[in-house]
Amino acid sequence: MSEIARSGAVGRALFLVLAVASLSACGGERARPGEPPQRLLLIVIDTLRRDFLSCYGSDNPTPNIDALAGRGQLYTRYMASFHQTSMSMGSLFTGRTPSLEQGAGATRLSWNSSTWCGLYRFSEQGEDELCLPPTLPTLAEVVRDSGYWTIGIPSNQFLFEPSGFSRGFDDWVEVGVGSKKTGPLARLKLPGAAESRYFAQVNRAALEAVDRRPSDRFFLYVHYMDAHDYGGRGAVRYAKAVSSVDWAVGSLLEELRNRDLLDDTVVILTSDHGERIDERHALRGRAWHEGNPSFQELLHIPLIIAPGVDRDPDSFLRTEDLFQVIRSIVGAPGASAPELAPDELFLTELDFRTYLRGRFKSIARRDGAGFHLFDLAADPHELRDVSSEHPDIEAQHRSRMEALVRKLGATRSAAGGMTEADRERLRSLGYWKETDPPR
Repeated sequence: MSEIARSGAVGRALFLVLAVASLSACGGERARPGEPPQRLLLIVIDTLRRDFLSCYGSDNPTPNIDALAGRGQLYTRYMASFHQTSMSMGSLFTGRTPSLEQGAGATRLSWNSSTWCGLYRFSEQGEDELCLPPTLPTLAEVVRDSGYWTIGIPSNQFLFEPSGFSRGFDDWVEVGVGSKKTGPLARLKLPGAAESRYFAQVNRAALEAVDRRPSDRFFLYVHYMDAHDYGGRGAVRYAKAVSSVDWAVGSLLEELRNRDLLDDTVVILTSDHGERIDERHALRGRAWHEGNPSFQELLHIPLIIAPGVDRDPDSFLRTEDLFQVIRSIVGAPGASAPELAPDELFLTELDFRTYLRGRFKSIARRDGAGFHLFDLAADPHELRDVSSEHPDIEAQHRSRMEALVRKLGATRSAAGGMTEADRERLRSLGYWKETDPPR
């Protein structure tokens, strides 16, 4: 981290101005068509809603992310493929739609570390301990095969080994591995770090990995946890955390610029899923980002690509589509066939199934006790069930959901229950208490 970044309130304000100016000076150009960039930087900010970024219209100032958007593309219809990290990141890392379905009925898979990437249907016998099945090429493998040195800096326990997320990375550093430093309170005890400075550990690990690279042609994936909610802190504290991680992004980009590593670099900034903050809906649902069902604040996430690529930023995209976008950016041959139609989203959760197409969104209970339809154009906050007013839409959604359940269902069952290691991962992220029922 630069001296400017360490110099207190005045220095912080000055740094923000310098970061915005330096990034804006890079221009508003698009990536050169047909020529893969020298470097690719993928920034994932865990649990980041897009409506807390000023470039998406928020009053919450995020000048560094705004500057990035100003020299590239800001995507307006980008949606998370799931409300939970391992599912959405599994989708990003493989280009596949996550699913908990088993067979063609209402049965779902057991919830544990072998299924919580939503890709169990691709696993083979003997691979049950891996969240990302070896049968699926990973994002890092695709990028590495395109000639890039690959660096991964995860800080979310769901992504730590033995999950399979490290496959394809030449340099993989788990920030917080082997400790409880990612937990709801223990992270305050990081050396010299307060809650808003957790990102410093991530940036330090990222820059150390960059400095030991054997080539200037590299892919760097960085995952921040500073916006992650460990227990319902409310909109004010969440906004402050988002501003802090904006500062982290600016700091990382400034350090790369100082190393002459931002030229001919495509930067992608996104999130794994959003967050629920005091919203009320027609259905109750779970708190924070536990979904069940997944309301729009969990699914509306940012996507910024700078410089821009040959794609309409107003087109409908999902997490799994970003895998294909990155393939195109690095010039990787081939692409897997999409499992969903280009304009639909389908989530299979523990207790619900959610289907979105166009302006209408359906939420169905797995036990058959309720089917709800919302017109998001007229009711973006999902306050009014309009299924009785649109029986034709309901019938279409029911039929399509049944077809997708069959298509995305695993053909064999998964081992039931969670291991102690699974529970420890959940505890570290604030999800598991000993009083919780089995999932």
